[in-house]
Amino acid sequence: MKKILGTLAGAAILAATPAYATNGMRMIGFGPVQNSMGGASVAAPLDGTTAVSNPAGLSAVGPRFDLAAQAFMPDVKYSMSTPGPSFGGSSDRPTDFLPTLAGVYRVQDELTLGFAALGTAGMGVDYASVPNNFGGLSRLMTSYMNGRVAPAASYKVNEQLAVGLALNLMYAQMSFEMGGGPKVGPAGSFGYGATVGATYTPAPIVSLGVAYETKSTFQDFEDTIGGAKVAIKLDQPQVATLGAAVRPTAGLLLAADVQWINWSDVMGANQPKFTKQPAGFPPSFDMKWNDQWVVKVGAQLAVPGLEALKVRAGYNYGAMPLDKTNAQANMAFPAVSEHHVTVGAGYEVGKWAMNAAFVYSPEASTKITDPSTSTTIESKMSQTAFELGGAYRF
Repeated sequence: MKKILGTLAGAAILAATPAYATNGMRMIGFGPVQNSMGGASVAAPLDGTTAVSNPAGLSAVGPRFDLAAQAFMPDVKYSMSTPGPSFGGSSDRPTDFLPTLAGVYRVQDELTLGFAALGTAGMGVDYASVPNNFGGLSRLMTSYMNGRVAPAASYKVNEQLAVGLALNLMYAQMSFEMGGGPKVGPAGSFGYGATVGATYTPAPIVSLGVAYETKSTFQDFEDTIGGAKVAIKLDQPQVATLGAAVRPTAGLLLAADVQWINWSDVMGANQPKFTKQPAGFPPSFDMKWNDQWVVKVGAQLAVPGLEALKVRAGYNYGAMPLDKTNAQANMAFPAVSEHHVTVGAGYEVGKWAMNAAFVYSPEASTKITDPSTSTTIESKMSQTAFELGGAYRF
């Protein structure tokens, strides 16, 4: 058992490279195919990463192995103006590299197995110098990383209906240093949850999909500071998604998803909580995040006369879940991105395929002025990501 847990932990740690907020702190999609279509995938399964987004989609995907890597390059800044001095800076974080691994195996016509190992969520900043609680300047650093291993199975009930289940086995790391206080972490935690889904094809050109991801429960993130224990409770939210896909003509696929993310339950008022805290630590981060609605649309076209080449494009929108009056917390966890524009392509040669994606999120910001102190705090972020992957079908 220890060997199995160690293997799973290693895979999750590999996947849980640092990332920044996209839809909240959750990535808009998984792998270059999903990302190039704005993350729309629940009714349009195209590769092995459907094990995470909608495991029922595995029944529509042939046996294959997918491997990809993404270079994620956010640009995060803050500015603070007061009646006296003004402050500002850029987050000093290197390019993040996120791997994606997935596989599909057809046991029999009705039963398909799959798995995925990838990064699903993350956020953080690293500002060398910000005003602190003691009237001076200090470092502001936050980091949260979440990776997942998801074994999954799909059962084809009949030619129109398939149902699926994935187990979500996760590992996350957290660390922070803020307000002139000591550095906490990195502290690790294992988590678990599940995803259930279904796909239904009422007609050859129309597919419908639904997926529900349970709340993911994690152990407390624990560290020892000056001989005293620090422990934080931070789970990941439940997520529900409805999707539809149509194939109006040969070679053309159009897909759309609507997704609800229950951030208020894990990042809302008085969340995340400190379950153990030394003197001077607050009872919680009190992030005050709201639930988030996300719309994802995407298209794929097999180029006429060159059907081995598929071009893709998409758009993803999710209103920032932040409480815009919570300026200092938003500086530490700037989940401000809302619009994402995506493009990509895939090329098939025999059993092999190459896929690429480009994701751009234009600069978004949140700003508030405290009338009692005339202090204005603004956080800004834009995002650019490149992803390249290969697939082998067998």
